[in-house]
Amino acid sequence: MSMAPKHKQFGLRRSLKMRTTVGLCSAIMVLIVGWVLVPQQQGGAIDDADTQAIMKANFLFHFAAANEWPEEVKSGPFRMAIIGNERLFDELVDKYALKSIGAQSLEIVHYSSSDALAADVFAHLIYAELEGINLEALAERIANDPVLLVANSESALDRGALINFVAVGHLMRYEINAEKAAERGVLIGNRIMSWAVKSVQ
Repeated sequence: MSMAPKHKQFGLRRSLKMRTTVGLCSAIMVLIVGWVLVPQQQGGAIDDADTQAIMKANFLFHFAAANEWPEEVKSGPFRMAIIGNERLFDELVDKYALKSIGAQSLEIVHYSSSDALAADVFAHLIYAELEGINLEALAERIANDPVLLVANSESALDRGALINFVAVGHLMRYEINAEKAAERGVLIGNRIMSWAVKSVQ
């Protein structure tokens, strides 16, 4: 049985004129500065929840903007679904709800569990960060769809995620399985590939 998202959906169109070279350069600089300034706990873990949310939101937006989806899913809004991590959802809505992905408005929705993600509702990008989530089952549900599944857990690539956040010293980075993404119809952009700490080909 499908369930509605816990939070309101957000999606507004924005002129493509805003997608300028200056904007892209600024975004890259934000990422680079963020990698340097993210604080560190003992053992290399990134320690501040707000900082994590800011960085992850930045990455997720660029995962949406800098990769390529099939033409058949380029009509209507670009839907980004967040499972768990309400702080990240709030950050995404606050900073990115008015932006667009190509000609598509960006719609950001939140789910309290993977079961609440309705089977008949397509999301271009799903980020799953919830204790006890069955990542393998979620990956199986969307295996035949052009969905970029992103996670933040140990061995997530082995369990079906296409991108997984990892801590490298005091830096937040990510690993990526570009080959599997391509099999699902999502082509990973060169910029996203170059930022990855590990790429499975």
